[in-house]
Amino acid sequence: MRKSLIMLLMLTTALASTACGNNSGNNAAESSPAGTTPAASSSASPEASKAPSGEKVEISISSWGAPDERKVFEAVLDEFQKANPNIKVKFIHIPADYTKKMNTMIAGNSAPDVIFTSDGDFPIWVKQGAFLDITKFVEASPKLDLADMWEGGLKRYRYDGSITGQGAYYALPKDIGPTVMYYNKAIFDKLGVPYPSAETPMTWDQALEMWKKLTVDENGDGKTDIYGAGPIWWEGFVWGNDGNILSEDRKSFVLNETAGADAMQFIYDLTNTHKVVPDSRALQSMNDGQMFEAGKLATITGGRWMVPTYRKLKFDWDVAPIPSQNGTWNNGWSGSVGLGVNAKSKHPEEAFELVEFFAGIEGQTKMTELGFQIPNFKSMADDEVYTQPGQKPAHPEVFIKAGEGQQPGLWTYLPNGKWLDTLNQNLGKFWTGKESAVDFFTKLKPLVEKDLKEGNPDLFK
Repeated sequence: MRKSLIMLLMLTTALASTACGNNSGNNAAESSPAGTTPAASSSASPEASKAPSGEKVEISISSWGAPDERKVFEAVLDEFQKANPNIKVKFIHIPADYTKKMNTMIAGNSAPDVIFTSDGDFPIWVKQGAFLDITKFVEASPKLDLADMWEGGLKRYRYDGSITGQGAYYALPKDIGPTVMYYNKAIFDKLGVPYPSAETPMTWDQALEMWKKLTVDENGDGKTDIYGAGPIWWEGFVWGNDGNILSEDRKSFVLNETAGADAMQFIYDLTNTHKVVPDSRALQSMNDGQMFEAGKLATITGGRWMVPTYRKLKFDWDVAPIPSQNGTWNNGWSGSVGLGVNAKSKHPEEAFELVEFFAGIEGQTKMTELGFQIPNFKSMADDEVYTQPGQKPAHPEVFIKAGEGQQPGLWTYLPNGKWLDTLNQNLGKFWTGKESAVDFFTKLKPLVEKDLKEGNPDLFK
């Protein structure tokens, strides 16, 4: 364990005690109409200022989450209030319909001082002006070493007025959730198949050969009892073949180009030709997660958030990189949730202190202890707080490597996601149809680009 980190945490705890004498719940992004209010400026409102020294203030924060997640969140809040006795935090827990309810609160000027946001909701809300530009706070913070934080986590909460990924900071990541390939070691052992490498992503050919060996009809009734892989998370295969979905300037749909179309065709063939992935009929009685837990899938894609659940499984398992045709770790997307300061908060500095605490060492350590996430800081990657020796997975470093190479999901790209809705609504036709990937996505291209332009006019000025 890194001694310097432990000493810092001990000192922080001691100081806090002296002063006294804490979808994943990811919500799907919703489309936002064009012409909404521009993002808030970095200037706080005249009445919004830091409270005089020693004066107690109350701020509020929102969150979704199941009971176990809520306990972790509340534990971080308790630690923050011990370290900051002049700040009282009101916790607003919204376990269901979070996005819908927060939309109402933002529209009614009743949103909390600190807004908990999925990376998919962030582009919509920042476009509407819900978040304060916190760049000056972030860059002046002595507690945030930006060079030590995952770029893939930070950049998804930046906005330049047209697209995310660049410009000013409007939120900070609470976490980053890379995706990996989980595998059932018992099935591999039973069928005599070598485990995939934890260090190097398999090529598509290598993965296909492995999945074929893991797809079996155990009782000879002509029906597959164990499949090699669960449904493929297609974006990562496109990126892992040097393809893309949108052009770099996000003005064009490019999935019909060779690299992207080849990836989509390969995924199609895994189900319809090679039959190593269950089709929609096979998934009717059990979804892929249930099939993996029941020992009917040898491998499945998932994020770090599955670790607490999978630690309860009766069989042995581990993690490996998602296959990548180009041999790189740009082979999937990473999820994230973030925390931003309400643009209309009367206590923006205190609100930022809470955001800073969650994103910083103290909050990250507390949340990492229970295995829900990898820490925001690269320097914590080899610390026992994260690696948790003696507990599964045996190769937690796979998540770290994935976090270095993977990028935000498509839902984070633009304030208006109608283009993505159109794409998703048509994907089902592709997976169950007979048309080649090139032909299908070439025909879809003008429809997606129409929604791109109509939904995000600022991008085309």
